[in-house]
Amino acid sequence: MIEFGQIKGLKVLMMGDSIIDRYSFVRVTGKSAKDAILASTLTNEEDYIGGIEAAARHIKSLCAKVDIYHDEKTTVSQKFVEDAHYRKIFSVNYPARSAVLHELPDIKSYDLVVVIDFGHGTMTKELIRKVSEEARFLAVNSQTNGTNYGFNLITKYMRADYVVLDELEARLAAHEQEAPIEDVILKLGYRKIIVTCGKNGAIGYDGSFERAPALTQSVVDTLGAGDAFLSVTSLFACVGTSMKDLIRIGNAAGAVKVGIVGHRDSIHPEDLKRFLNG
Repeated sequence: MIEFGQIKGLKVLMMGDSIIDRYSFVRVTGKSAKDAILASTLTNEEDYIGGIEAAARHIKSLCAKVDIYHDEKTTVSQKFVEDAHYRKIFSVNYPARSAVLHELPDIKSYDLVVVIDFGHGTMTKELIRKVSEEARFLAVNSQTNGTNYGFNLITKYMRADYVVLDELEARLAAHEQEAPIEDVILKLGYRKIIVTCGKNGAIGYDGSFERAPALTQSVVDTLGAGDAFLSVTSLFACVGTSMKDLIRIGNAAGAVKVGIVGHRDSIHPEDLKRFLNG
């Protein structure tokens, strides 16, 4: 039985980049007559506050305090999405107006610091050094995406008490393309780590390996699923929850998030409990 009461008193600092996820919904009308491109009609646009702020919303109802830190830059990640099936066709990233610069709080005053490093600039070398030295419990994901492929690796972090990566991120960091994922995890060397494998579930290690299948095969949108997995499970990792239960909780968080288009909604405790108790 997973006890949600044990995380209620936690004070959490979320650190990462400010992102606006813009979904430009289109209806594909066919191939252009003169060019090798798809002809489409724009049907609707929705802007979502994404990045570290979206990740923080998943846990605000689960614990006592959640603060956010990011730098003054905001990146717009515009995705052109086929409106009939929510299939993403392509994306464009560009800077938006500057965000409000949050003053860096006292890192030592938080029970848990969660870093989701999207690679857009908030997590500088100096800040990584500072958080690595000062956080009581540090949970990290260093994300691989189309703008930083191969250059934003978890190995930038000199210390992490808990790490969540997807399989590609883990393999890039370990420089292991084809080795068994267990060998990749051991090579990375983190004492508590989970590697998510999409529809194949997740595998975790904290001295021994644990595996669990995904809790749903019904996927509407994968945006932010890994961020949700890390945000929610980091609370339980901080209080010493077993790896077996961490994977169950993370898979539940991922299952809820992949049923949400963009960031139209966040994860709620009752959603998690529905998957955990189902």
